[in-house]
Amino acid sequence: MKRQGGLFEQIIDYNNIRLAFLKALRGNRQSQSVVDFCRNTGKNLVLVREKLMTLNCGWGGYLSFLITDPKLRTISTAPFEQRIMHHAIMNIVEPVFDRPMIRHSYACRKGKGTHAAVRYAFGRCKQNRFFLKLDIRKYFDSIDHEALKAQLRRLIKDARVLFLLDGVIDSYETTPGKGVPIGNLTSQFFANLYLAGMDHFILEKLRPAAYCRYMDDFVLWSSSLAELKTMFSLANEYVTQNLKLKIKQPVFGKTAEGLPFLGFLIKEKGIYLLQKSKRRVTGRMSEISALLLRGDITEEKAAERIRSVIAAISLARTNCFRKKLCEKGERLLGLTG
Repeated sequence: MKRQGGLFEQIIDYNNIRLAFLKALRGNRQSQSVVDFCRNTGKNLVLVREKLMTLNCGWGGYLSFLITDPKLRTISTAPFEQRIMHHAIMNIVEPVFDRPMIRHSYACRKGKGTHAAVRYAFGRCKQNRFFLKLDIRKYFDSIDHEALKAQLRRLIKDARVLFLLDGVIDSYETTPGKGVPIGNLTSQFFANLYLAGMDHFILEKLRPAAYCRYMDDFVLWSSSLAELKTMFSLANEYVTQNLKLKIKQPVFGKTAEGLPFLGFLIKEKGIYLLQKSKRRVTGRMSEISALLLRGDITEEKAAERIRSVIAAISLARTNCFRKKLCEKGERLLGLTG
C-alpha cells in the first residue's frame, strides 16, 4: 500500500483548525475551559496553529474520571486546546486510516455504526449454523505503542505528521509503552486501525464463512464448530504474537440459540435487546430525569437525550418496552413543563 504524504500543510491550514474548533465545541460549551478559550477565539486559534506548525503541542495534562456504564472504566480527557488539535489532525488523517479497513469493520467509520454491524450479523446468523464471538481483554489499556507506531509508518510518510501522532501516543500510558486514553478522539481511530491487520489475517488466511468487527468485538461464522475452534487457535496466536494482546474467553455458539453482540441478542427470527441493555437504558432514563428535575439540563436537552436513548434500541423487537420509555419521557417533560 502506497504511503501518504502532503498531509501536514492540510492539518495546519487555518480553515481546518477553525473546523476542528467547531467540532471540539460540540457538547462542551458550558465548561470553563471552553468559555475561557472563546473569550478570544481568533487569537487562540492562531496560537493553536502555531503550536501545530512548530510541533510544540505539549501533549498530556489529562483529566481522568471513572464511569460505570456499561462497566467500570477510566476516561481521560485532554485539555480543550489539545482536543482542537486532535480534530485538526484527524480531519485530514481519517481517510488515510480508513484505507486498510475491511468492508465489515463498523466502528468509527462514516456510513457504518452499531446498527449497521447488528444488521449484518443478523443476516449472517440466518445463513450459518455456528458463531465464534471474541473480544480483547482491557483493549485500550493494552495497545502497544511501538506496534501502533509501526502501523502508522506503513500508511504515512510525512515525518511531521508522524511526529505529531507519536506525541499523542507517548502522552499517555497505563503500563510502560502501552495504552491509549479512552477519552481521546485519536484513540478511537488508533484502536480501530490497530486491529486492521488482524481483520485481513482472519479473512484471507482463516477464511470463515463470514466475519465482522466493531472495535474489539468481532464475530466469525461457519457451518462447522470444529473449524471455528481451529480458527480461534490461529487468531489467538496472531493477536498474541503480532499485537501483544490477550483475547478473552471465546464464546462458541449456535446461531439458532442467539448471538449476543453490541447489546443485542441476534437470532435467526429477529433482533432482541439483552436484559442488561434494558437495565442500562432504564438507568439512563432515570439519569436524564434526575438531571432535568435538578435543573442541570433544559427540557429541550432532556427531550433530545430521550430521543437518542430510544433511537439506540429501535433496531430490536422492543415495541412494548419503547412505548413505556416514551410514556415515561412524556410524563417527565409534562411534569416540568
